[in-house]
Amino acid sequence: MINSENIFYHELIGLELKVINSSNKSLIGLSGIVIDETKKTLKIETSTKGEKLIQKNVSIFHIILPDKSKVEIDGKILLNRPEDRIKKRYKKI
Repeated sequence: MINSENIFYHELIGLELKVINSSNKSLIGLSGIVIDETKKTLKIETSTKGEKLIQKNVSIFHIILPDKSKVEIDGKILLNRPEDRIKKRYKKI
């Protein structure tokens, strides 16, 4: 089960995401469902702007988990392919 403590080890596809901070000011406030994830980017489907590509390393996200809880996560932590994040060790938050 995906939760705030093990989100790093899971795929983000299908989760709702909102950009709360970014060095690219046009991305702040953008929200939608994650439809694709690569090593450095997330592609989300928004309700108004269609598909948007977001760089992970310049953004901070709120991710809404299936149990409706919110997790704030820095995109720099997600800078790996999902299959490579499984092998990585993370400090407790």
